[in-house]
Amino acid sequence: MKDNTKNKENNMFNANNPFEMFDFQKVLSATKLPNVDVNSANYIDAQKKTLEAVAGASKAVFEGVNAFASKQVEILNTAISSAKEATTEVAKGNTQDQAAKSIELVKKAIVEAQKNVAELSKINEKTANEAYQILNTRFLDGLTELKKVVSEETAKATVKAETTKN
Repeated sequence: MKDNTKNKENNMFNANNPFEMFDFQKVLSATKLPNVDVNSANYIDAQKKTLEAVAGASKAVFEGVNAFASKQVEILNTAISSAKEATTEVAKGNTQDQAAKSIELVKKAIVEAQKNVAELSKINEKTANEAYQILNTRFLDGLTELKKVVSEETAKATVKAETTKN
């Protein structure tokens, strides 16, 4: 019988939990960040800005979803109108004319569908980009603010340590 313990030690990847090899608690505990005063004006201001950014991104997504839905309704109404016209047109001609008209209508419908899909894709892309830009900008600003808060707290701790020594 083989020793499965040895195989488990050599196999760093666990298919059931691929993140098992990363112990985030150890990483976080090894990170030495000074205590941050959560009641400080800088911290509160940063949190307000983050909430404003999330609200802005949510608004961009909401507007994008509305634009997408409006475009879908427009497409549906156009399709219904075109179908009515097509059936009326096809019903008027003889059999050979009907076949030619049907083929032309199918071709027109395919071209229109491709145009509609492209427009819907542009709406989705615009929405995603707007939301991403808002959140990314806030994230980068947040890192700058965090660096400032950490520097201030480190400076306070240094002054306090020097005062205690003297």
